[in-house]
This record gives sequence, structure tokens and C-alpha cells, in this order.
Amino acid sequence: LIPFSILFFLVSLIKKTLQTTNKVGVPIICVGNLVTGGSGKTPVVLFLIKFFKKKKINVHVITRGYGGKLKGPTRVDNSKHSYLEVGDEALMLSKEATVWVSKNRFEGAFAATLSGADLIIFDDGLQNYSVEKDLNIIVVDGGFGFGNNFIMPAGPLRENISSGIKKSQLLILLDDDKNHIEEKVKKDITVIKGKSIIKNYKKIKKRKIVAFAGIGRPEKFLNSLKEKKLTILKFFPFPDHYVYKNSDLNKIINYSKKNGGIPITTLKDKQRISKNLRKEIHFIDLEIKLNEEKKLNHFLKLKKIA
Repeated sequence: LIPFSILFFLVSLIKKTLQTTNKVGVPIICVGNLVTGGSGKTPVVLFLIKFFKKKKINVHVITRGYGGKLKGPTRVDNSKHSYLEVGDEALMLSKEATVWVSKNRFEGAFAATLSGADLIIFDDGLQNYSVEKDLNIIVVDGGFGFGNNFIMPAGPLRENISSGIKKSQLLILLDDDKNHIEEKVKKDITVIKGKSIIKNYKKIKKRKIVAFAGIGRPEKFLNSLKEKKLTILKFFPFPDHYVYKNSDLNKIINYSKKNGGIPITTLKDKQRISKNLRKEIHFIDLEIKLNEEKKLNHFLKLKKIA
């Protein structure tokens, strides 16, 4: 597949060269990754939303609304929109901040600026050059790293590692660094380490659980549950952004009841589960804890972002 990877690289390079970069009147932070699949990008966006809200900064988020049919720019209304229109990530983020779904990132940023945003966060968009960003953050899953270091389709990379690091200023490294990422990149980019953890699990601590997840790397959710020493009867992994059928969920619910367990999944998965079945399932928060939040604060001040 390497010849196809070379072709992908060349097409990306041409696209980058031809794309016009626009500027809006407020700071823009882009939270992205270099690989396909889950790296913890959206939980990092949630962390930043709460981080800036503490500083009384009006944060707006721009997302492409993966899996949704609306092109936008559309301001997400949690009581009105469904994941079929705006995607599961947009619905989840809209509970914490003003979120815009926009396939065209410049149009989304422009709409957010007109609506009074003090700061804009792009959920993904590291490989998009239509808008000038003030800060690029790469999120890396320490357990996966950069995979086999090949560009798609021979590997998981969206772009060359060196080019991604060169245009970025921060790398957030989540969980155990099993691939020695920090050692490889710390000379070229500021690294802040963190951990993805689960919340609101105490009600099920003494229960048997049947877990399932349709996120980028479902095994990360499983490992988070194991770290809390929860009793896991069975785990059902699904593809990222999987649209659950009632038959899928009834199978899991019935298996749980038969074996004296309780079904659990993530808040992101909740957006893709029919409301009439949600009462049968316990939903777990995944959140990010940074080891060096003061380092982040200092870095943002140097960049005059906050």
C-alpha cells in the first residue's frame, strides 16, 4: 500500500498549496491528531472548554459534525438536533459550550466570531489550512503512538510526523508512553502529559458490568474500567461512531439481566442510543487530567491567548 500512501501525501501537499488561509478576529486553538481513529482529541477539547470557562472566556467550538448530514454553519441545539444531523461529538460538546457544525471551517469560525466568541476551538482540523490558527495542539495516545509511522493507507498517519510537529506548538501525551513518544519529540515541541480517566462510576463499583463502546479505540474504555478494578462480565467493542440498532442494545441489555449485570458505556455513545433504551444503561464520563496544568497556563499566556 506504500505507493498509495505516496499518492495520498502528494494530493495532501497539492491541497495545502492551493488552499487560501483566512484570518478571523479572535484567537483560534486547533486540537487535532496525526493519526486516524481515537487519540483522546474530543476529551481534550472538553478539558479546554472547562479550563477557559473558569477564566470567564466565552468559548465556541467548531466541528465538522462527523456522521451528521448538516453542512452548516449551524449552531447546535441539544434539545432540537440529533446525532443524525450534527454527529455525536457535537451533541456531547454542546452541553458544555456553544458549538457550531460547519463543513467549511472558515464559515464556521466567521459565524462564531459574529456571535460573540472570545475564543474558538477547532475539534480536529490540523490538516485544514483554510483558517489561520494561533495554537495547534497535537493529541497522542501513549499506548498507540503513531502506529507503524506510515501515511494512509499503509498506516494510520494523516500526514508526515515531522510536518505535523513543525506546524504545532503543543503535544498532549495521554496515558502511559509505551512508544517513547516524549523521548522522540521533546526537542522539537513542548510536551504536556496527561491521563484519561473515568468518572461517576461509584454507583456501579460493587456491581457486575457489561461494557460496550463505539469509539475510536474501544479498548481504552475497557482499560479505564479495569484500572478501577470493576467486575467486567463481558465487553462488546463497536466501530467508531457506530449507529446502534435496538437489536444490538437489546442483546446487551438481555445478556446483562441474564448474568446479573448492568450495561455501561460512554457519554459519547449515549448520543447514538434511542431515548427509550437509555434508562436501561449506565453512562460513564471520560475526562482528561493534565499533570502540568500550570505549564499549559504559562504557555497560553506566552502566546497571549489567555
